[in-house]
Amino acid sequence: MGSISVRNSNDPTRTRRRLSRTFSRSRFGDYRRLLRRALGEGYALVSLERFLEDGAVRDQPRTLILRHDVDQHPASTLALADIERELGARATWYLRWRTADPAVIAALRAHGAEIGLHYETLTRYALTHPLAPRASSDEVIAACRVALRAEVDAFRALFGPTNSICAHGDTRVPWLRNLALVEGTGPETFGVAHDANLSLRRYRLGSWLTDRSAAEGSWKDGQDPFSLLAAGVSPILCLTHPNNWVGGPALWRDRALAAALPSPVPGRPCRVPRTRSDAPPVAAAP
Repeated sequence: MGSISVRNSNDPTRTRRRLSRTFSRSRFGDYRRLLRRALGEGYALVSLERFLEDGAVRDQPRTLILRHDVDQHPASTLALADIERELGARATWYLRWRTADPAVIAALRAHGAEIGLHYETLTRYALTHPLAPRASSDEVIAACRVALRAEVDAFRALFGPTNSICAHGDTRVPWLRNLALVEGTGPETFGVAHDANLSLRRYRLGSWLTDRSAAEGSWKDGQDPFSLLAAGVSPILCLTHPNNWVGGPALWRDRALAAALPSPVPGRPCRVPRTRSDAPPVAAAP
């Protein structure tokens, strides 16, 4: 694998982008409008795990698959979960150790959501254990696979049923892919039925719709979800990051808290509860 140097980005452009989100409005109402439009266009709103496990769901003519990766600000999940409950939808949620707030997970499970580990075992190892040039990739991968299996067991013991996992990417080491731990061995090696990214490769998607962090709200590759829905494209994977839909002081506070706390320890939930109601009420769409 070779030596790894960790980059510390001080790019002022990136800082401005982050601050623009801090001073922008929350966009939870936009998410409600998206799901309402999907229902109006005849789409079934299903969780990722249900899509993977239920052939009858995959055979439906119009399907919107809901997946959330909770990278930051775990409290922001609650507003999105409330919208899904209101509209009769369910989603699969993937949480990192730094966002694995027990109260948030309990609330999501009460909504009927499925919970999985958003793993970052390989990139975390690279950031905390500088690798000597003589270290072979096989040795590192093998060690991290053992660690990931232990993490999944710990996550399940802390938070209940865990049937799928999903790799998290780290911009500090963009040349490393956590998914490499599961490729070539399969999710069953880690005690789960699915890896969200790997398992989806079995099926042809009509579109992979991913949100971006721009303050005004946008989607990767400039996609327009409403045009996709109107055209009947299916199945659509709708992958969102809840922190991309929240704005204001709550977002800044969560970032400051994360920076002030020690790095989270795999196998332990968040040290500080982050579930206080800091998201504004979501006005119903007309």
